[in-house]
Amino acid sequence: MDGAGLSDREQRALSAIEAELKGDRGLDRMMRSGRRRRRAAWAGVWAAVTTALFVAASVTVSEALLWSCSAAWVLTVVTALPPAVEWAHHRRRRVRPRAEA
Repeated sequence: MDGAGLSDREQRALSAIEAELKGDRGLDRMMRSGRRRRRAAWAGVWAAVTTALFVAASVTVSEALLWSCSAAWVLTVVTALPPAVEWAHHRRRRVRPRAEA
């Protein structure tokens, strides 16, 4: 592209595509689930780090490793809690649907 920008016709087509994408619930759900998966993956990484630090602190009886394990545990909980709560809410809605009035 030569830097001149979009023509009016191209701008209208782009606006129509954007409007259609904003209304696509499936796409929106897929994009949000990607964030949840990344957060869950990070929670798994932090859980592995916490476990390794706990084992190392237990074997060596090192105060620095124990404090590091504590800090990693806090990060694990902070990272894992939001997806866990969301999963529980989703599961509760799926298992026990709301009564229709």
